[in-house]
Amino acid sequence: MARRHYDWANGPAEIDAHSLTKHEVLVDYLIRYFEQRTLNARGREQLRITLVDGFCGGGLYTLKGKGTEVLGSPLRMLGAVAEARVRINAHRRKPIDLDVQYVFIDKDTKALSHLKHVLHERGYGDEVGRSIHLICDDFVSASSSVLQLVGLHTPRANTALFFLDQYGYSDVPAPLIQRIFTELPKSEVVLTFHVSSFATYTNDAFADQMSSKLSIDIRTALEGRSIEQIKDEDAADWRRLIQAALYQALVVRCGAEYFTPFFIRGEGAGHGEYWLVHLSRHPRAQDVMKQVHWAKQNCFLHYGGAGLNMLATPMMGFRQEFNGGFRFDDVAQAHSFAALTTQLAENITQRGQPIQIGQLYSSTCNTSPGTSLMYKEVLERLAAEKDILITSEDGKKRKHARYMRDTDWIERHKQFSLFDAPRTV
Repeated sequence: MARRHYDWANGPAEIDAHSLTKHEVLVDYLIRYFEQRTLNARGREQLRITLVDGFCGGGLYTLKGKGTEVLGSPLRMLGAVAEARVRINAHRRKPIDLDVQYVFIDKDTKALSHLKHVLHERGYGDEVGRSIHLICDDFVSASSSVLQLVGLHTPRANTALFFLDQYGYSDVPAPLIQRIFTELPKSEVVLTFHVSSFATYTNDAFADQMSSKLSIDIRTALEGRSIEQIKDEDAADWRRLIQAALYQALVVRCGAEYFTPFFIRGEGAGHGEYWLVHLSRHPRAQDVMKQVHWAKQNCFLHYGGAGLNMLATPMMGFRQEFNGGFRFDDVAQAHSFAALTTQLAENITQRGQPIQIGQLYSSTCNTSPGTSLMYKEVLERLAAEKDILITSEDGKKRKHARYMRDTDWIERHKQFSLFDAPRTV
């Protein structure tokens, strides 16, 4: 996942320390992905998938200012799959085979040449042309070949994970991502953008356009300042504008039902340097990515609310609740639990009919930084306070989060409920 300014002409390119966070997220997400996909997979013998790195780079870096060797995203992917294979098979009598196909793409011929050399040097040479495919082209031009490779590897499921770390906002157009989700509906896309790349795409005309689409006056939310003023004067508000408004132009047009729109923090002042967007058509995939955000906590930043409606009117991300942003730390978790306790209680009672836990999460998860486990912990509290009843499909009462399932039913308690009284949290 390389930047355009990287140079592999004379060996590994230099990389900034804060860029390594993206690679750590990649590894953590891949391991969690395989663990989730194989959880309780009794009788399953194989899991097939294609991993696509659309801007792969040359495979190795040196850490800027230190000269330390750092693995690039292709080797990180290969290592993550190897680690996942060990973890998921550690206590299985019959191991599950992870049949993974890799597609590494970069239009820089020197980068691909260096990557090929590194792969041979690290013992992957025999797999090049077999399970590892190297494509020297830009991702958009290579996309048809990539989709064909995915179809050949998984003709039934058509499943792939796309990691696209492009330099500019326009490098991967939304219609292409929409095509991916249309032809490969079980696939996922992880996009990262450098914050500065949005500067040429965001101006007052864009703000007015977004105001109309979202039925909110973004200019008023920004206290009457122009977009250019925001860029020059307030880094935090600039990032709020990206998170709260610009994601609409990307997510809505991509055809992804589920997404996470948070920042990867940079060094120095602590503001986000990269915007990381995870797109999928499945709530479970979205939940796994949010688990990574909480696990990495101080590496991520969110400008907006702690409960539901984190980016919606009137929040829009401009009324920041935390000094310095929502950092996915213990303070943010406490705020999230308190906010979700009130808001989920209101959401459940307003429905007026029972709803399954999985449906509650899938219908609200895009609007909250909370994971499915956090939802269940809130539901445990509401059940203990006699606000709600939770029952399994066979009629058993559920009281504890660790036993709750997505198929369990939630309904308002028929006796006196704190729904009917002012709630304090």
